[in-house]
Amino acid sequence: MKKVVKTLFAIVISSTFVNAQNTVNQKLDEVVVSANRASSTENTSNVQIISLDEIQNAPVQTIEDLLEYALNVDVRQRGGQGVQADISMRGGTFEQVLVMLNGIKLNDPQTGHHTMNLPVSLEQIERIEVITGGATRIFGNYAYTGAINIITKKEGNSSATLSGGQNGFKSAEINYALKTSNINHNISINQKRSDGFPVYHKDRDTTTMEVDYKIKNYYYQASGNIAGIKALFNIGYTDKEFGAYTFYTPEYPTQFEKTKTTFSSLQFKKEGTISLENKLYWKKHNDEFILFRNHPSWYHNFHETNVYGMDFNAVQKTKNGSNVVGMEIRTDKIISNRLGEDLENPIEIDSINTYTKGQTRTTTNLFAEKNLTIENLSVSVGVMMNIDSEYGNEYFPGIDISYNINDDIKLFASSNKSMRTPNYTELYYASPTNQGNEYLKSEHSTNKEIGVKWTANYHKTTFTLYQREGSNMIDWILAEGDSIWRTQNLNQLTTKGYEINSKININKLFNSNLPANNLGVNYASNKLNKKSDGFQSAYVLDNLKTNFSISANQLVNDKLRIDWRATYQDREGGYTDFNTGLEVEYLPFWIASIRVSYNAFKNSTLFLEINNLFDKEYVDFGNVPQQGRWMRAGVKIKL
Repeated sequence: MKKVVKTLFAIVISSTFVNAQNTVNQKLDEVVVSANRASSTENTSNVQIISLDEIQNAPVQTIEDLLEYALNVDVRQRGGQGVQADISMRGGTFEQVLVMLNGIKLNDPQTGHHTMNLPVSLEQIERIEVITGGATRIFGNYAYTGAINIITKKEGNSSATLSGGQNGFKSAEINYALKTSNINHNISINQKRSDGFPVYHKDRDTTTMEVDYKIKNYYYQASGNIAGIKALFNIGYTDKEFGAYTFYTPEYPTQFEKTKTTFSSLQFKKEGTISLENKLYWKKHNDEFILFRNHPSWYHNFHETNVYGMDFNAVQKTKNGSNVVGMEIRTDKIISNRLGEDLENPIEIDSINTYTKGQTRTTTNLFAEKNLTIENLSVSVGVMMNIDSEYGNEYFPGIDISYNINDDIKLFASSNKSMRTPNYTELYYASPTNQGNEYLKSEHSTNKEIGVKWTANYHKTTFTLYQREGSNMIDWILAEGDSIWRTQNLNQLTTKGYEINSKININKLFNSNLPANNLGVNYASNKLNKKSDGFQSAYVLDNLKTNFSISANQLVNDKLRIDWRATYQDREGGYTDFNTGLEVEYLPFWIASIRVSYNAFKNSTLFLEINNLFDKEYVDFGNVPQQGRWMRAGVKIKL
């Protein structure tokens, strides 16, 4: 593996030197990103862009599958096809990544397992910004190891997509775009279902269909410019029902879960010498968990969270940059029959169940940022003051610096402090196999990185070295001789690593006209200074230590296109095999996928997608079965 990576990277670097004396004007497109409060074009952050072309042609149908190929992003899926996925970065945990939709925070205060319950499909997305490194001073809580910002299309297209495949998979999606006066309207309806995939049970020597699901998504967006004010309104709803076979414990495998998410936001932006931006948002999430699918009354959990937020920014343009001040107020509330403190007045759920517990937290963030560009040097320095109703007041400063050596090469470095407060599950959850801890402290870290971005006419390459020094890391621990997983703070943990990201235009590189056009290469290595001696770690020490992905597309002719993707993962840690009772290490594996698309007629495209092309058996998370080869075919018609 290391030889393959070194060879690929050597090709990029050596080819760059060969052509350094023949600078041309054409380069891979730069993308303006919104990784800081000022949305400055002199962005100093380390950001990877998943472009519209990649989104439209990747051999995937969900955001979770797409993120599998992002730089140093670990996607541990349960069920596949967007049923449930845990997203982490740079060897961190899934609770430490902030997920946003058009800059609006979507993380759920109950648990990060629900963070990816998004009301949008790939068809509505224009690009995805993957921001690596601690970003608390910019985004506040949850952005401990990075952030993912999903940007939707402001002017969409009307289309209908139908697809079907193995395991009883069926999907139908309709997108309708309409412009009235100066307002763009986008409406989307998507429904999909599957009977699940075969799971072999060693103890019974039988195979059954597990992890069936039904998913419904509804989404509406309106955007426009009204009297010089840019406005964006979003509202969405997602409804999931799925077999959660061994999702949370193999002790009771036949689990079942229902989740419902309602989300709405309103944004206004007035640009000028002093630009003002205001965001208002609300998210409601309902989670119904059944431990024994055929006997719900034996153990039945109900949780409802409501999150309200307001984010206000003021940006003053200056001769050499900008000044930024702002404030964010966020309140999250939970009512539950398991999580929180006892309610004075229980709330009725139905004729049998009631919410007996609850909790409310309010966080206020005050921030200031200075962005300065002097010739080839760009500096962004800022501080966030976090005022938490439960955890007190703290300051989180940071600085990002970049320097353009020439038109092709940019050096960058940063140092930022980050934090994350525990969620309600970590604090309060109690079950036959798990026990929370209401005395948990917040996680803290200092993040440092240095790197280089090299852009030429045929490639764009980034190399980054990083280090994260963490304290009070929150983890679920299973001690030797214990049968209960318990949450606790781990003291000190240092994570180091490096990343290589390169997008290469093959024909420009070799001055050829090959059918293979673009090649994408990502390689990341993460190393922690601790191991789980004497206990099992569910998340913190159970990290992805090596991640390599490669993607390519072939434009066979004007109508036929083939997109290939493959990923290699090597995970630290292990788990106890429930069937044998033995400690098992995570084994490295390759997974490949392919998409073939054919423009049959003027306004229609036929496609065939195959995930896990070589039917590889692998483990993403201990004792949770993963799908084998899964073929789907369909048609997309532009209306």
